Amino acid sequence: MPLPSLTSEDLYLFRWVDHVRLSPTGDRVAYQVTWGDEVVPQNRGGVVIAGAEPGSPARELRSDVRRDHSPEWSPDGTRLAVLSRLGARDQLVAVGVDGDDFIQLTNIPDGVLAAHWSPDGRTLAFAARVVGDPEAVVDDPRPPESDEQSRRPPIARVVRSLSYKHDGVGYFDGRHTHLFVVGARGGEPSQLTDGPWSIDGFSWSPDGRSIAVVGDPDPDADLRRSTRLYAVDVAAASRRLVAEGLKMTSPTWSPRGDLIAFLAPIGEGTGAHERVWVVSAAGGQPRCLTEAFDRSAGGAVITDTRGGQGARLEWSDEGDRLYFQASGPGVAELCSVDLDGQVAVELVSERRSVYDFDVRANRIAACVTDATCPGDVIVSDGRQELRLTDANPWLRERFVPEPDRHLFAAADGLKIEGWALKPPGFDPSRQYPLVMQIHGGPHGQYGWAFFHEFQVLAGMGFVVLYVNPRGSDGYGEAFKQACVRDWAGRDYQDLMTALDQFIERTGWVDTSRLGVAGGSYGGFMTNWAVGHTDRFAAAVSMRSISNLVSEFAQTDIVLWGELEMGPQPWPDPDELWQRSPIRYVRDIHTPLLLLHGEADLRCAVSQAEELFGALRLLGREVEMVRFPGESHELSRNGRPDRRVERLRRIAGWFARHLLREEPGKAEQEATAVA
Repeated sequence: MPLPSLTSEDLYLFRWVDHVRLSPTGDRVAYQVTWGDEVVPQNRGGVVIAGAEPGSPARELRSDVRRDHSPEWSPDGTRLAVLSRLGARDQLVAVGVDGDDFIQLTNIPDGVLAAHWSPDGRTLAFAARVVGDPEAVVDDPRPPESDEQSRRPPIARVVRSLSYKHDGVGYFDGRHTHLFVVGARGGEPSQLTDGPWSIDGFSWSPDGRSIAVVGDPDPDADLRRSTRLYAVDVAAASRRLVAEGLKMTSPTWSPRGDLIAFLAPIGEGTGAHERVWVVSAAGGQPRCLTEAFDRSAGGAVITDTRGGQGARLEWSDEGDRLYFQASGPGVAELCSVDLDGQVAVELVSERRSVYDFDVRANRIAACVTDATCPGDVIVSDGRQELRLTDANPWLRERFVPEPDRHLFAAADGLKIEGWALKPPGFDPSRQYPLVMQIHGGPHGQYGWAFFHEFQVLAGMGFVVLYVNPRGSDGYGEAFKQACVRDWAGRDYQDLMTALDQFIERTGWVDTSRLGVAGGSYGGFMTNWAVGHTDRFAAAVSMRSISNLVSEFAQTDIVLWGELEMGPQPWPDPDELWQRSPIRYVRDIHTPLLLLHGEADLRCAVSQAEELFGALRLLGREVEMVRFPGESHELSRNGRPDRRVERLRRIAGWFARHLLREEPGKAEQEATAVA
């Protein structure tokens, strides 16, 4: 019997593994498993411990928890620090590896974001959001309206800086992320940084006396992209400047104590590679170790099964190498670099992508995904690689096609890579409807990673084509920066050329039934496409931009936008207006579905409202679906019922306009007969 296809509702069956950590001796791993609860509905999760050998028993650290995640081993390997959802926010807890000896270490209203053990295991450092600017706090004194709230929305919001909000976090309301320490057996936490600024990443010195942090307390820090690296004295709660002038993230102190490593691009331009740097812990001039390596450190491949996560940078136990994820064509590999700048590939990725890792005791543990697997944990000792998990065995009972890889030639001869999923029972003598997907970023990339949305569409009977136009990561820095201040220029031409060549070379695409979809920059490009061609019979634009002028100062990354898209529109908005899809709204005749989270602070929901209003007034076929409380990350880590509804809406729109069926019917039929 043919296997049934994936559906939107199958989202509830997925188990997503992430945040893998090796024990100090390298003989055990801890990792988090998350899933969407259909009944509540909410995202749930737990921590699993397993031996680092195949067949080793795996067990939950704790059962009957709402959500445990982000495990970190104590230096002696007897306990784990875990972030646990207690009440409205995550709190820091310490748990014995047998699930006993549970201690709640924090009770902070706005929760804990990350934690790391001190080298002696007696203390934990953690980052938490607390009041940093009391004059900007105008709280509602009444108690929260539900258990999901730490407090009610404020009476007013006071804003003095561009850095007053962040997508996925919300409005800061005078609260900032600061560094704390707390005893591993409990006690009152001590705050080490304060004020109207935030830290971004931290790492202990090997002697446990200092903690490296990235941040910038300067009142005008919101007007520049560079940050500062400090060493914070734990006993004195004072800080010392180590380096500045770069956009630094992921500080990591060397086991030898002499160097601090971090990630940063060269310069402040957008589309530049993240690179690995080191600087003397005493201060001085930073040195780039990967300047000659034309791949981005912290690279990733876009998927809809997990949200964006910070890039990881790890020292070897000896302090002579640094490990990092590196982007390649359609992949992310694990690489390392020594202190002379010599790079080695540690985990090769030909048809897969590494999205998290850890290194201990000459062993590597990593989370990897490919086009048919959302993610599993593997371990490698340098000689052989073994898979420890089988997180989603039920997928073997579904139709989950592997994509065909294609290379296309742009008008100027540049090679453009893409992939295509084919529907069940594919017959090359038939004609099939096609949906072209456009990724966000624009400096992200598609590739060898699992994409639930694409699989649902393929299972319904669509060919799904996804392409990496110029501007994408994975193909070198020049390629990546080729769309900067040229949105809807040669990148748009790359997409249309790839589509033309795919149709011509295959011969089995029904050109009367073409669809286009994309999110963020991909949503912008979808809006642009339907304003410049009538070749598409349906379009879905998600978390998109329609007006570069009105979006300019609304986003939570204003400085990035000015460098990436064009200059401030005052007094002359022409450069931004010429590239704004809404300028061409009278030319849009394609039926358009707009999907947007109402709490999206990256691409404001007003961008969908503007385009919807204009098209509706023009009498065009348009529909807008808004998701209350959801951020730019809805498709990856939003509330599960809203993620399912989003997929249903996409499937239904394309079924109605390309399969000529009622919404929902195509998915049901695909499940029954595929």
